[in-house]
Amino acid sequence: MIQLTNNYINQDIFFVLLTISFLLIAILKAYYWKHTKLLLAGVFAQRYANKFLREDNAFTERVNFITFCLMVINFSAILLKLTLVTSLLEISMLIFSVIFFYLLKILFMKIFGKIFMIRELTKLGIFFSFLFDRALGVLLFPLVVILYFFPFEITSILLIFIFIVVIIILSLKLFWLWKIGTKAFGLSHFYIFLYLCSLEIFPLFLLAKGLFDN
Repeated sequence: MIQLTNNYINQDIFFVLLTISFLLIAILKAYYWKHTKLLLAGVFAQRYANKFLREDNAFTERVNFITFCLMVINFSAILLKLTLVTSLLEISMLIFSVIFFYLLKILFMKIFGKIFMIRELTKLGIFFSFLFDRALGVLLFPLVVILYFFPFEITSILLIFIFIVVIIILSLKLFWLWKIGTKAFGLSHFYIFLYLCSLEIFPLFLLAKGLFDN
């Protein structure tokens, strides 16, 4: 009976999380669609990302904040499905861990900027790094909804499809970061390689190892 109650509570939590995601997407669509389209298109063409950066106003800041929240919620929802977390405390800890990871990533990027004396590029580096994660957070929303509320059991197939989408976006991210870093900013290949390994690839390996160990 207790287990059944816990399952209902957990479903309610997931419903609330996805409802918040839906509300945030509705806000983007209703009030910030122009800037949101630029952000999403920036994943595939740098000129759109540059145009979004040139805007740099209250609207773009709000889009950044809303898409960051979407990214955290939807990534957390997928991780919760993978880890089969059940208790409210564990769910809260996982969500805060995702937030902490991204905040820590921003901190490390700023530290790297000071160490390698490229502080003026830190803001651009943070933007282009998070651009793909934000876009992925938005694009994954319908898949996350299906993952939790589809009437038939297709979890394994859908997780594989989500994994493929993540790999495609990650590959685009690594390609664009390397290209922008070398050609647009003239950064050393060593610096870019060090950044990609330490802040983009290595954390994903750790995450994958932790999930498979569980």
